Order: sequence, then C-alpha cells, then structure tokens
Amino acid sequence: MTSPSHLQRLLQRVSSPFLPKIPQRRFAIVHEVLPGQEQVLRSVLELAERTPSLDFTLTFDDGFYSSYKAIRELRSRKALFFVCPEFIEHADSGNWKDFFSRNPRRTEELTDPDFAHAVQPASWEQLKELVRLGHRIGSHGFSHARLSSISSSKELEREIVGSADLLEDRLETKVDCFSNPFGDFKSIGTSALRVILRRYQYFFTGIRGNNHRSRHPKVFWRDTIHLYWPMDYIAFLLRGGFDWRYLPYRRALGTMAERLED
Repeated sequence: MTSPSHLQRLLQRVSSPFLPKIPQRRFAIVHEVLPGQEQVLRSVLELAERTPSLDFTLTFDDGFYSSYKAIRELRSRKALFFVCPEFIEHADSGNWKDFFSRNPRRTEELTDPDFAHAVQPASWEQLKELVRLGHRIGSHGFSHARLSSISSSKELEREIVGSADLLEDRLETKVDCFSNPFGDFKSIGTSALRVILRRYQYFFTGIRGNNHRSRHPKVFWRDTIHLYWPMDYIAFLLRGGFDWRYLPYRRALGTMAERLED
C-alpha cells in the first residue's frame, strides 16, 4: 500500500471530480483509537454524512478497550465489533500483552502508557454494554491465528466455530459475522473459508472494495483506515481510489466462495 506521505503528490493531481461518483457501500476497519484521534473519527463520520452516495459502516477489529470506548460514545451510529475471545478472556490479567505481541504486524512498544491503555482488551461486561446499545458483535477468530497456516480441522473449528459459540454464550447475542485475522487473501485458505461460510451468514475481509453490487451475498470487502492518516487520503480510499489494486483478490475470493457453495 502506498504510504500517506507518498500519496500527497497524487492527491494534489487527482481531485475528487476524477474519482468514480457511483454508489459506495463501504465498511471501514479501525483498530485502536488513541488519545486525540477521537476528532478524526468524528471527521470520518461527518465525511460519510455529507456524501449522499456513501453508505458507510464502521467496524473495529481485535477487541481493544479504546475501540469499545469510541463506539460507546457514537450512540447514533451502530458499528460492528469483531473480537477474539482469547484476548477478551485476558482483560483482567497481564497476559493480554503476550497476545498483542504475537501479531507480527504490530511493532509498537507497549511502554507508552497511552498506547498500552488504548490496546488493552475490552471486558465481557463492556461488550455486553455494546450489545445493549445496539452494536453488533462478530468473531475475529478465537486467538487471532492466521487461518491459512492451520492444517488441523479441529483447530480450524475452534478458531472459527468455537469463537462464535463462546461469544454467543458469554454475551447472549447472535454472532453471525466473521472477519479473518490479518484480513488479506493469503490469510484465509480454502479449508477455512469452507468452515466460515458454513457457520456464518456474513464474512468480512480486509480486501478493499465497493459492496454496492456484491458478487457473493456472504462476502464483504473492507477498507483499513488509520486515524493518523490525512483526511484527504481516507476520503480517497472510501471513494474507491485504490479499489483497482485489489480486483484480482476480490475475483479470486468470490470465485472460491461460489465453488464452495455449489
């Protein structure tokens, strides 16, 4: 992915009139919300509200406390909160830091107290509060494992099916949405997708794309956004500015899903 700093020159040349003005149904992935980033999140929502062609839903991955806090305060807009039960189970202990460090994409240091506070897990009670407020809970795998690397069918069942069963039992709500850890095409795999489509009504990836006319009714594309990125860059993404780069992955995953359900 082109970095925001490198994109500034592109944004200066490619203004909004050149981006496709077609209906957009987008799901944005947000992770932690650090102190001072709350206003950026509000600006993202304001962007959606003043763009009639943009049907926009926030999704939060992993189950961080700061994500819970952010969406609890956004009562007028409902969100999808994808959580890993193993992470939530460690909310009252220091073991959650080991869970965080097992994600190879997370290279931040937990020595910063603001950052550590933001990425600690939400508690079961806090998730129950989100359910009461009308937000939706989905599974992000039991332990945030890369599903394509799991060869054991028993372990896949635990990660995909067992995670939803535990969430439903603890939260007393239906869990029919799943998002795969790491989000990319290579992290799914045929065996995992077969289990996902069998257990869940909806599968959310981390592959960018417009869901306005989805090829597969169970598969949804999502756009990762980071709240330290410039708003121009976020707007560029949410209007489909980089969708073309992910077209091969959307086609491949759509074809895989269709074959598994034939």
